[in-house]
Amino acid sequence: MIAKFETRCMLCVRKAIHEKFCEYHFEALQSLRDHYQVWKNSYGAITWYDYLTRLQEIKYTGKWVKDVIEIELRNVKNE
Repeated sequence: MIAKFETRCMLCVRKAIHEKFCEYHFEALQSLRDHYQVWKNSYGAITWYDYLTRLQEIKYTGKWVKDVIEIELRNVKNE
């Protein structure tokens, strides 16, 4: 018998569907990316790092979005 391993989300145990995220964390990532342009239009020259940091501090930012923000901030710091 051949064991089949499914890729799991890097943030939870759900099945990963895209970019190593489950459907919920991937949707959060897409939302972050989509709304970044809105923030740039409103705040002027805001970096991806500053955008993520500000969102992380807002108490109304959802858990899945905050999970993705943590990963994205690590990626920015490692660049």
